[in-house]
Amino acid sequence: MLVPAGAPARVLENRRRYDQLVALTRMYARRGDTERVLLTATVAANYAWNAPVGILNDPDLERVVVDAVRQGGEVRVHRGRTGGRVVHVLTEAYAVGGHSRLAWHWIERDQRTSDVVLTNQGGPVPDELRRAAHGSGGRVFDLRSAFPGFLTRTTALRRLMDQADVVVLHVHPFDVLALAAANLPGPRPPVVLENHADHTYWLGLGAADLVADNRATAGRLCRELRGVRPDRLGLLPLPVDPAEATKGRKFVRSRLGVRPDQVLALTVAGAKKMSPVWGEGFDDVLRRALTRTPDLAVALVGVPDAGPWRALKSAFPRRVFPLGMRGDTHDLQTAADLYLDSYPLSGGTALLEAAAAGLPVLSLEPTGEYGYVYQADAPGLDPTGTVFSIEEEFLAAIDQFVADPELRVARGEQVRGDVLARHAGPGWQDDLENLYRRAGEAPMADLDEYPAPVEALDYAATLVPFVQSQDLTPDPVLLCGPLGDQMDQTMQFDLFVTARRELGVSLSVRVSPGWEANPAWMMRLIALAMEHPRLSASLPFVAGDAGDGSLSLRALEPVLAANGATTADCDNVSLDAHAPVATGARVSDELALHAGSLDLLEALLTSPCWDELPVVHAGAAGA
Repeated sequence: MLVPAGAPARVLENRRRYDQLVALTRMYARRGDTERVLLTATVAANYAWNAPVGILNDPDLERVVVDAVRQGGEVRVHRGRTGGRVVHVLTEAYAVGGHSRLAWHWIERDQRTSDVVLTNQGGPVPDELRRAAHGSGGRVFDLRSAFPGFLTRTTALRRLMDQADVVVLHVHPFDVLALAAANLPGPRPPVVLENHADHTYWLGLGAADLVADNRATAGRLCRELRGVRPDRLGLLPLPVDPAEATKGRKFVRSRLGVRPDQVLALTVAGAKKMSPVWGEGFDDVLRRALTRTPDLAVALVGVPDAGPWRALKSAFPRRVFPLGMRGDTHDLQTAADLYLDSYPLSGGTALLEAAAAGLPVLSLEPTGEYGYVYQADAPGLDPTGTVFSIEEEFLAAIDQFVADPELRVARGEQVRGDVLARHAGPGWQDDLENLYRRAGEAPMADLDEYPAPVEALDYAATLVPFVQSQDLTPDPVLLCGPLGDQMDQTMQFDLFVTARRELGVSLSVRVSPGWEANPAWMMRLIALAMEHPRLSASLPFVAGDAGDGSLSLRALEPVLAANGATTADCDNVSLDAHAPVATGARVSDELALHAGSLDLLEALLTSPCWDELPVVHAGAAGA
């Protein structure tokens, strides 16, 4: 895994901004503003999800949220409920998306009644999810459509949780509502956190009585990089069912242009999973495989016929088929002879579906200390002969399968049986019942088990090229999407100040030209500058000024006098032919000459964040 040289520094800069967001959350908590505690904790967690910060959980941030909603009250787990109802909580569900599909397949297989609660749904609820819930006798609750505030959604979610025997969280990593709802005072059912985002930061330690992983690597990350006790870890394989193809093998191969004598390998994954995240992409690996194995052809679902894939297709005519996004994956499985897992990121569910269809599967693990995180290690997959950590051995295995049709059939039948034994039928049902049983027996989630976050800067550095540009530390204001219309002016300004506190406690503005014709507006600006010494206002020279500023000064002096001031009394207002370089925080746009702009400026100047937030400097992250 080739980690960019700037990645460690980027992690520290991300962490500085994250810690400032946590400090803002604490400030709201001190003020007793629980609504803004929930909003700001959401922004902080969304930031850490999108910009690696060196930790995968933050018990300190979770404690702020938990203390804010508990208000000194007691929470306990009410065990042994037998109503036959499960509540599945999702932040947002999608028609295409692994965790959404997992949720509705889970509901379809469970004999219990299943309600679905969506805490922050932005688009249409997928029909499959609705059908699954209604088919079980349950209902779908879209909280955002009825409860605009985060705190009101939290209390509504808790009321729905309390109707269930067990709660399953399929939530996004930033979902503070599930954490908060599980910690409102009073008895609640056991809570299972379904760990679908196992490789990244997420909230939920303080809600998860049991963490349900779907692969062994997830448990390892929880133990080593989150500090989760082994007795809080459960395992439930991804639900996978074999599907029937709608078209025959010969027809599909003919439509693709695959010759009868070719051995067709199939790969299904998003383009990101096959891109050169750590220096080499799947096209590089396939180029070597195709060069050494002339009878090999490859169909790739999820990548376009453009860029490196078109180049590969041109280099190997009638042997490389970049198919883009398609919905006939099951037909392609029938046409294929072999499945190659995507690289450097494993395809996950797509690989299991190929195995369930009877295709032998091969996977290449990225090199490096944390390469194991991105390998194929689902239950039922025997790593021997499936996962290779050395590329030469992976390529040799492809050679062997291409040359030996009997081996392909035998290995395909074996892997099909092994995968379906764990991911379907009675085996999966047994794992589900065991998961529910263990959740009912687990001690209540307790943040005291996590005295401090587990620092993992090296691991975070490997995530940087995966999730963000290494040269960009995002502004927190750009990651407030989950707040929707709850992002009010006060929070906008508090976040603006929070993100710029390391620049000091000064604020620079540049006034629009024409100020000399607006004396009343200027009177108010001067009054603000005198009341708030942190404000630095730059005025452009008036039209016709010869260049020494004398004409501009004559226009300014009467306005100063109207406020009982002179140029000596208000040295934070300056006349400048060109906008000066700001030494502190700066409003990027010119200040428009209307009352509304001064209202906004006054609100920004009076943000408590100027004085109440600590400054976290770059390189001091986590201190």
